[in-house]
Amino acid sequence: MLEADPALIARWAEAWAMSRGAAPPVERHGGLYIHVGQPEQIGRYIFARPDAELIRPLAAAIDRPLLYLKVCAPAEIVQPLLPPGWEIATPGYMMTAPLSAMLDRAPILSTEFTMDIMSEGAITFAHIADAEGEEAARGRVVSMGDLVIFDRIRTADRYQRRGLGSTIMRALTIEANRLGARDAMLCATPAGRELYTSLGWRLHSGYTTASLMAPQNLLS
Repeated sequence: MLEADPALIARWAEAWAMSRGAAPPVERHGGLYIHVGQPEQIGRYIFARPDAELIRPLAAAIDRPLLYLKVCAPAEIVQPLLPPGWEIATPGYMMTAPLSAMLDRAPILSTEFTMDIMSEGAITFAHIADAEGEEAARGRVVSMGDLVIFDRIRTADRYQRRGLGSTIMRALTIEANRLGARDAMLCATPAGRELYTSLGWRLHSGYTTASLMAPQNLLS
């Protein structure tokens, strides 16, 4: 099993909170806690290692479905640490890359699309629109000195397999390089992992999300 670097995960967590407008991470129960405060998520505990002595008592104490555990380990390692009534979401993957891996070619964009890039503080946004002005793809990076965190990379369903995800990644890489970053990190979905691997990213660790089932799920 690949072991995550706790210092790197802490930097990722800080950038994630900035990107999502959440409270900064704080140390709690041996991990990092981010209060999200949204209807779909109260908050999340992040653990760089699957430490049973820390995770088991915390999971046993959590009594609400929208408070998540995020552990940098595969699901088969995390599942035995959870009490009955918990469920595991689709797997995620922590990935890293040198920015140079994505500077090998310029972003390519068909004339039917337009791309805008803008910055707000440490966050740089890229947005691709189609001829009707509808969103075709988007993404953002959070700059943290020598490290940049990619987040919310999305392509609209009808524009999948058109290379727009790669274009967003390469355009944001150019901006990050201009700001002085040298290395990059992100959390990938299974579908995203395929794209990022093709761009030179490597797996840093697994990333498992677990939460207490909602009452209706327990009855189903």
